[in-house]
Amino acid sequence: MIRRFLAQAALGLALVCAAPAFAQAPALTPSHLQVAREVAELTGITQTFSGIFNEFEKNVQELLATRPEMKKDSDAVVAALKPEADKRIDEMTKTAAEVFARKMNEADLKEVAGFFKSPVGQRYNAMRREAMDDLFSVLQPWTLQTSQYLFDRFSQEMRKRGHSL
Repeated sequence: MIRRFLAQAALGLALVCAAPAFAQAPALTPSHLQVAREVAELTGITQTFSGIFNEFEKNVQELLATRPEMKKDSDAVVAALKPEADKRIDEMTKTAAEVFARKMNEADLKEVAGFFKSPVGQRYNAMRREAMDDLFSVLQPWTLQTSQYLFDRFSQEMRKRGHSL
């Protein structure tokens, strides 16, 4: 109970202290937000958001694969949920645009958009997902190996200093 109160008090204090920073943030122009949204779309970030509904739909189909009597109703419910999902995806896309707009000025965002519209930018986007998949497949074992290596080295060094873990 006391921990919860302290956590709430700390959060309240943090929000009060942060309020002036939010209040002083410059207003973003519609054109700045538009080019930021364009960058989010061109770089494929918004595909991640829309992919969530596709993944949900796939999971529902897998979940009900052994229940064919539910297929018609589940398809109808999934279709009915699509506008709600689209609204949430649009909200997240707007948030992403605001984040980009707050991190980069409008001129820089226009240059980024120009790159992603260029032939080399389009080639980059076309290969990016496959390259990330390839990288992820080697990143997982590397992360585990590196983490184990660092912990082993940490243990060795701590033993040298008279500490056992």
